[in-house]
Amino acid sequence: MTTATTRDLGLERLLTSHEVGVLLQVNPSSINKWVNEGRIPAFRTPGGHRRIKLADLLVFLNEHKMPVPAALEAVSKKRVLFVDDNGKHLDALKRLLKKHSSRVEAAYETNGIEALLKMGSFKPHVVVLDVYMPGFDGIEVCRKIKHSTEFKGVDVIICSGQLGSDVEKKAAAAGAKTCLEKPLDIDALLVEIGVGQNILLFK
Repeated sequence: MTTATTRDLGLERLLTSHEVGVLLQVNPSSINKWVNEGRIPAFRTPGGHRRIKLADLLVFLNEHKMPVPAALEAVSKKRVLFVDDNGKHLDALKRLLKKHSSRVEAAYETNGIEALLKMGSFKPHVVVLDVYMPGFDGIEVCRKIKHSTEFKGVDVIICSGQLGSDVEKKAAAAGAKTCLEKPLDIDALLVEIGVGQNILLFK
C-alpha cells in the first residue's frame, strides 16, 4: 500500500496510526488515544509501533456510527447474490437495498443455473438461496458451490418458507452455513452476512 487512500485494501491489512488518521481525517494522536483507551484494537510491532487491522477499524466505525471513508467502501461492502424464482420478491429486495448500496452490493438471479454462471463474474461473499426452485434447487446449487475449488469458501445461506429438519439436514450436508426461515428475520440475516447496518428484506 503506497498511501492510506488506496482502494485495494484487504480486511487483514495492517495500518499505522498515521494512515488511520489520514483515512478518518483526524490527528494521529487521537487515534493513539482511542487505541490506549481500548476503543480500537491494536498491537505493537517489535519496534514499538502501533498497527491496526483494517477489519477492526471498520468495526470501530460502525459501532460509533462514523461514516466509512470512500477509500474503504469497496472493502466494507459485502457482495451478496440472492437467488429466488419469485421475481416479485427480488424486485422488492432491489428497491429496499438501494439506500444501503454503501454496505451491500447485491446481485439477483431467478434460477440455479444462472446463479452458478453469475458466480464467476460477481464473485460473491455470500449466496442466499431459496430452497425450492425449478431445475437446480437451492440444496443442489449449494452443493455445487461447495464442491468448486474457486468458490468453496463462499458462505451459503439457505432460506425457505417451509423450513424443517429435513431441509436443514440436507443444507448442512451440502455445506450451507445456516438456514433461515422466510419471511427472513432481518437481524439474523445481517449477522450471517456480516453487515453492521439494518436493512429490510423481502418476505
